[in-house]
Amino acid sequence: MNTENVIHFVLKHKWFDKIIAGEKTSEYRECSDYWNKRLTNKHYDTVVFHKGYTNQIAKYKIFSIRITTKQNDLNLQKCWEIRFGGL
Repeated sequence: MNTENVIHFVLKHKWFDKIIAGEKTSEYRECSDYWNKRLTNKHYDTVVFHKGYTNQIAKYKIFSIRITTKQNDLNLQKCWEIRFGGL
């Protein structure tokens, strides 16, 4: 029985390619009701990125999920940061 908790993100090709190249090791999401509900007090082990709606995927281990105020891709003052790395 597989007890791995997985979250999926569909990305634009630009961001997917940066992840594959190793240039991007964090994914960001707005602190909205939608993402707060999905990320607050949840535990995910793995993130699967989808290159748009193609069959290309990339799977990574999640190191942390937290709210951050550091500079981010979304140019928001506060957002969710999902840090990931190789499996």
